[in-house]
Amino acid sequence: MTMQVRDANNAVVTISKPGTTRFIVATGTALTRPANQTPYSAGDHIANDPDASDVTANSITVADVADQPFTVEAFTLTTNDTGPGAAGATVDVHIFNSDPTANSGVGAGDNATYAQKRAGWVGVLSGTFRSMSDGSVARLVPASGDNRIIMKPVSGGLALYWQPVAVTGFTSSANGTTFTPTVEGFFGRA
Repeated sequence: MTMQVRDANNAVVTISKPGTTRFIVATGTALTRPANQTPYSAGDHIANDPDASDVTANSITVADVADQPFTVEAFTLTTNDTGPGAAGATVDVHIFNSDPTANSGVGAGDNATYAQKRAGWVGVLSGTFRSMSDGSVARLVPASGDNRIIMKPVSGGLALYWQPVAVTGFTSSANGTTFTPTVEGFFGRA
């Protein structure tokens, strides 16, 4: 990144811009639940497949320069499923800076008690769904009591990974509903 400044002779010159901090509002890939309406219990993994070995990673591109730190300040999870909002369901979203599905990291598929290896785990955000006429929405914040989670993206990359977990139970309103994340934070550049 560059910027224009004036030199000692009042001539315009282009220089490299010093480190900057920018806002991030980035939407990730949607998670599509399996085609069932099996009720979720507290502690159940909300995933895209009932078989742990077939769960695929959910990602969000949060940076435009590899390996630069960023903060996660908040996370919005929207769904076309009215079930979580009707139940006032609370969810946790675990975030990772490496693929949580690698090396058999996922120990539970959809609707099973969440079990995950710790590799790449960075933090967890928590929030409660609210009802909307066409689905539900939850605003999640860091659950550790901190105002933010400071992290680097996937090594050599630009993304983070996320996994939702039901903290309280709910029943989905339809088969194959989707959950779409949006992360908010700051991107730092050296």
